[in-house]
Amino acid sequence: MSLELPDGQASEGSSGQVAYLTNLYPSPSHSFIRREILGLEAAGWRVHRFAHRRNRVAPVDPADAAELRQTCVLLDLSPGTLTLAVLACMARRPIGTLATMMFAMRLAWRGDRRYFAHLAYFVMACALLRRLSDLGCRHVHAHFGTNPAAVVCLAHRLCGLPYSVTFHGPHEFDPSLRLNLREKIATASFVVTISNAGNCRMLAQFPEFAAKFRLVRCGLDASWFDKPLSEAQQSREFLCIARLDPQKDPLLLLAAVRILVERGVAVRLTIAGDGMLRTEMETYIAAGRLGEHVTLVGWQSQRHVIVHLRNVRALVLSSRDEGLPVAIMEAFALGVPAIAPDVGGVSELVQNNETGWLVARGDALALADAMDECLRTEPAELRRMGNEARRRVRAHDIRVSVGMLSKAFLGDVD
Repeated sequence: MSLELPDGQASEGSSGQVAYLTNLYPSPSHSFIRREILGLEAAGWRVHRFAHRRNRVAPVDPADAAELRQTCVLLDLSPGTLTLAVLACMARRPIGTLATMMFAMRLAWRGDRRYFAHLAYFVMACALLRRLSDLGCRHVHAHFGTNPAAVVCLAHRLCGLPYSVTFHGPHEFDPSLRLNLREKIATASFVVTISNAGNCRMLAQFPEFAAKFRLVRCGLDASWFDKPLSEAQQSREFLCIARLDPQKDPLLLLAAVRILVERGVAVRLTIAGDGMLRTEMETYIAAGRLGEHVTLVGWQSQRHVIVHLRNVRALVLSSRDEGLPVAIMEAFALGVPAIAPDVGGVSELVQNNETGWLVARGDALALADAMDECLRTEPAELRRMGNEARRRVRAHDIRVSVGMLSKAFLGDVD
C-alpha cells in the first residue's frame, strides 16, 4: 500500500520502518518501551522515536539519556515549524484538514472537554505526519490509549496513516474517563494488550473489535536471564520500585511498615521511585517515626536497581491497579520473590506459595501480614520460590514480544 503524506511524498520502500509515539519518553517508569524499541532494532527494524513532551526529570539511566538524543519531542518544535506543518496539511487537503480539526473538537466534547488540549493533539498530528513524510515511514505505533492514541487517530484522519496502539491499563480501561476508545480502536490496524486481564477487559468493553486485539506481554532483554541469582534470603529489607502517585499507593505501603514496626518487627524498606506524593510520604515517615525503617532513594538506573534487588528479601508493591508490572519481572529474573496486591495482571506473575504472596487491594493489614510471613519464611523456602520465579519469568523474553509485534507490523507495512 502506498501512502501519500501531506507534502505529497509517497512512502514507498518504508517496509522495515516504524515510528513510536508516547506522551513522555524516555521516562524511568517506561523502561519497558525502551526495551521494546531496542528489541525491534536488534531484529532489524528502524524505529523512529517521537514524544509529545520531554520529562522534566533528567535521565538517571545512561540508556534513557541515549534514547532522549534520538527522540523528536513534538512540543519542543518551534511555533513556526508547527504552524508550517498545519499549513502543509491545509494546502494538500483543505477540506479534510478542517474536518479533522472539527473531529478533534468533537472528541473533546465527548471526552474530557479539554478543547485546547485536543487542538494541540491536532497540531501534533500534523507535525508528526510531516516528519514521517520526510522519513518515508508509514506506520506509527502509540503506547497508551490516552493522548498518544488521540494524536495517531487524528493523523489517520488527516491522510489514512496506518497506526496501532498498546493499551496498558488500568486508567485506559476506565469508562468514566471518557477517553474515546471506540473511535481510537475503530480506525487502528490492531490493538495490543499486555496481560490476560487487560485483554479480557478490552474484549468485554469492545467485543465488536475482537479481531483487532493482540496479546503481547512486556518482556525483559536476554541479559536479565544471564545474571546470577540473589543470595540475600537472610536480609530483613524489602524493595519497592514504583512511581510515587495514587495509582501505586505508596502511602499504603508506609502504613503496612508502620504496622510491622508497632508489632516490634525488625524491617527495612527502600523505595526506588519519585512522584507527586513524595512530600506527603516524607511527612508520613517523619510523623510515624519511620526514618530508621524507610528510605526514599528516588529514581534509579538499571544498574542500581540490580544492586538493590540483590540485597533484599523480596520486592513489594502496594498498587491500587496495575498493567503487568515489569518491576516484578526484574525481581523474578534475579530470583527475588514478590509481594503484591491481586490487581490487573499481577496474578499472571505472582502465585501464592510459588513465586510470592498475593494480597487484597487497599488492605494495609494484609500487606503487613504478608511481609511479616515473608520475614519468617526459611531462607531455603525463599530460594525455592526465587528459583521458580526465575523459571517462569523466562517466558517474558522481549524477543518473543518483538517477534509478535514484527508480524503485526509487517502485516500492515508490506
